[in-house]
Amino acid sequence: MHKIIKVFYVVLRNLIKVVDGFSPRRYMKLYNWYLKKIGVDLYGYPRFIHPTVYFDGKGYKNTHIGENVVLSKNVLILNHDYSITCGLRSIGKKVVDNEAYWLRDIYIGNNVFVGANVSILPGTTIGDNCIVGTGAVIKGIIPENSIVIGNPAKIVGKTTEWATKKEEKADYLFE
Repeated sequence: MHKIIKVFYVVLRNLIKVVDGFSPRRYMKLYNWYLKKIGVDLYGYPRFIHPTVYFDGKGYKNTHIGENVVLSKNVLILNHDYSITCGLRSIGKKVVDNEAYWLRDIYIGNNVFVGANVSILPGTTIGDNCIVGTGAVIKGIIPENSIVIGNPAKIVGKTTEWATKKEEKADYLFE
C-alpha cells in the first residue's frame, strides 16, 4: 500500500509540474499544496520553487521553508546522510541488515534566494534575507542577511549592502 501511495504522489507531482509551463502562479499554489500534503513544513508562502528542485524523500517533515523563498533550478535539499555506515564499517562495526544514517532538519528562512544547482546539506539553517549563489554547497548556519557562494560555501557579503549598491546604480529590471 505504501508503494502505491508513493507512486500516486510522484504522478501527482509530475502533473503539477506541467502547470508551470502555462501558469507559474497556479503552479505555485498547487505545488505548495502538494508540498504540505507530503509533509514539508511551509511556514509562509514561497515565491517560487522550480519544478526540478529535489526534496529528500526521507526528510519531508524535516524541511522547513519560509515566506518569499525562491528555490531555483536543480536545488538539492538533502536531509539524510548514509555515510555513517561506511564510517562504522571502517572501525570494524558490523552493519549488516540495516543502513545507518543521519536525518537532520533544514531551515530556510524568509526572503531567501537560492541559485541554481545549490546543494543544501543535512542540519543547515539559512537565515532570513540570504542570497545563495549558483552551485554553492551549504552546510551549517548561514546568518541572516548573508550572501554565500562556493563549495564549500563562504560568506562574501551582506545582502543589505549589496542591495543598496544595486539600488544606487538602478541597473535592474522589473517584471
